[in-house]
Amino acid sequence: MHLSDLSFGPMMVERLQTMDWPEGVRVEDFSYGPMAILEWFEESPGKRFDRAIFIGAEERGREPGTLSAYEWLAELPPPEEIQERVANALVGVMSLENLLFIAQHFEVLPVETFVVELEPVDLEWGMELSPLGERRMEKAIAWIRREVHSGVKHVGNGRREEVPKRNE
Repeated sequence: MHLSDLSFGPMMVERLQTMDWPEGVRVEDFSYGPMAILEWFEESPGKRFDRAIFIGAEERGREPGTLSAYEWLAELPPPEEIQERVANALVGVMSLENLLFIAQHFEVLPVETFVVELEPVDLEWGMELSPLGERRMEKAIAWIRREVHSGVKHVGNGRREEVPKRNE
């Protein structure tokens, strides 16, 4: 688990779990494998969510330390690639993108799914994030807190609409 910046997601979840959140917000650690997470979503029909934010680190060739927050609107790859991703997940290959594609294929993702992703700086074994990774974590937490507390609902392709308050 302690892979310096590659542990961005699990380390951030630990920090988020210590914070106060509005009713209905859950902070879950999904770093243990896509197939188990798929089962968690499938076995929790009463716990389906309107929105989800997935957090992790992915090497994509961007400038190290780049923090991206975006809505997950990916097209599914061909069935052969999904099958390969599931096979990889079954043997323990884990990545944020793999989890998202598998969950999307099995239709367990909320309609509004967001990703907060760090391009790692430090790829060596280590118990802490790089200094830049730590600064990006603070920035990501601020973004997530604004998103959760905004009272705004996204409706695809960047459009937004006000979410009615529970008492209205």
